[in-house]
Amino acid sequence: MRFFKVVLASTLGYILAIVCIFGISIFLIISAAASAKPEVVIPQNSMINMKLNYGLQDNVSDLSSLAVIAALDPSQLLPIGLNEILRSIEEAKADDRIKGIILDLTTVASGYAKLSEVRNKLEDFKKSGKFIYAYADYYYYPTYYLASVADSVFVNPEGEMSFTGMVAQVTFFAGALEKLGVEVQAVRAGKFKGAVEAYTRKNLSAENREQIEVYINSVFNETLAAISRSRNIPSDKLKADADELKLRSVQDYVAAGYIDAAVYRDELYSTMKIRMGVKEDKKIPLISEQKYAQKLGVHGSGSDRIAVVYASGDIVGGNGDGTQIAADDMAATLKRIRQDKKIKAVVFRIDSRGGSSLASDIIWREAKLLAAEKPLIVSMSDVAASGGYYIATPARKIFAEPTTITGSIGVFGLIPNAEKLLKEKMGLDFEYVGTGKHSDIGRIDRAMTKEERTYIASLIDKIYDTFLSRVAEGRNMTKEQVNQIAQGRVWTGVMAKKIGLVDELGGLDAAIASAAEEAELTDFKLREFPKAKDPFNILLRKMQGNINWQTQLVEATKNTGYEGFVKQLTDLQKWGTQHSVQAIMPYNIKVKNYSLR
Repeated sequence: MRFFKVVLASTLGYILAIVCIFGISIFLIISAAASAKPEVVIPQNSMINMKLNYGLQDNVSDLSSLAVIAALDPSQLLPIGLNEILRSIEEAKADDRIKGIILDLTTVASGYAKLSEVRNKLEDFKKSGKFIYAYADYYYYPTYYLASVADSVFVNPEGEMSFTGMVAQVTFFAGALEKLGVEVQAVRAGKFKGAVEAYTRKNLSAENREQIEVYINSVFNETLAAISRSRNIPSDKLKADADELKLRSVQDYVAAGYIDAAVYRDELYSTMKIRMGVKEDKKIPLISEQKYAQKLGVHGSGSDRIAVVYASGDIVGGNGDGTQIAADDMAATLKRIRQDKKIKAVVFRIDSRGGSSLASDIIWREAKLLAAEKPLIVSMSDVAASGGYYIATPARKIFAEPTTITGSIGVFGLIPNAEKLLKEKMGLDFEYVGTGKHSDIGRIDRAMTKEERTYIASLIDKIYDTFLSRVAEGRNMTKEQVNQIAQGRVWTGVMAKKIGLVDELGGLDAAIASAAEEAELTDFKLREFPKAKDPFNILLRKMQGNINWQTQLVEATKNTGYEGFVKQLTDLQKWGTQHSVQAIMPYNIKVKNYSLR
């Protein structure tokens, strides 16, 4: 027996040693590869070939498992963040080797605020005298909105264009839940707080329909105005064309002035060569935006620093999985920045529809402590609503794009009642032994009593009152004034500026410039937070299963057209089982693409 114990122990020892050696080897290889930034050679007469055919994020700080492969193969190009896209365009503006930019567009996964920032930066790029061409096999509204900034817009002769406007889609689950025997009991503060309606109604309330119509038309008008300026087509004409559906072929759009020419790709290159003075038998070097971004060095100069803190995703408590704004992680980051004497000002870049009210308040507290010591400027991305607005309130100034979705100052709580499902359909029975009349409050196998609903409503009202107080303090308004524009109502950036929720219209660059002005800095370096996780840690986290199943399910359905539907279902699961008060805005603007492909 002793012999077998020794053999078994030795065998296990060898296995563990091999595993450790293998793990350390992989770590060293990945670390070495990740740190070895490939040299990027930019030939003369180059063009940046900008496709943007990936989901635009403000900052790519936590890559997918593909990052491990990319670390081993430096030639692998992964998506870059909006921050690097904007910097690349700025650098290319002064780079003599770059003669222009091709917007090679097929699909763009982004909100309109991010697209507007890219578009504005491209508009500035043209001031250098360099040109921009746009090309696609087919255009739909977001890609055409971006393409319209180009000097010339081209399309495949056999391609398509869809210009039919915008639509906001809300999926209602109340009917399906009713068939299952589940009733969602909702308590909310704010008559416009529409997050609960997807689970409690089968259609939009009058208030919710009103706010959606107002903000979606605001976004549409802002983007139409930009297209109108670039293409010299009156906005009224653009609206009429979208409504009347008279423009059907790409030739119709060429005749109407939307597109300059319908050409094949080789004809596009020939046109570029003529403009650049390049002989027909010579190739034009095309550099992707990802590859060009690899040459970017440290942003700025000097010993002083401005921190740019990226907060993207739903706001949750504790530590996050890299796709969320986790209260403990974000609070620690803000505290570290506050204590760093080299950092003189902070830009808080927010792209969030909100989340847990408690987690929002934890982040708010650290943001307030930071703002008391250093200038804090907020830059709103596609959406900074509900909890996303809550954490913005300590800022000295708030910047938003005209198309940013913000506001939604309201809170709610959901408690499912699955009594019919559990008892009548599944035959399950439950018994509870408690210490008091309401010790079992929050059970999902019975309805709330009137007394319990009143109690929960009082908790919701208290949190809503705190939310109003945070906004009133940060915006120098009274609670009554805030309440008038709150009620869970959603606003666009241009509307939010008129009612005092936003100070200035502008993007990330404008916010950074404001932070430098507030801190009286002329020479400074930018430092971005949170720091990117190295690929080995990402792999290790995935092996340990530290990514929740809801995130995995949403990721698995990404780009299938069902990710929004799945997201709403996982939201209900989280909100219903955690019984936590939420400050969140649920809607997404969707644009239909009627391509025949």
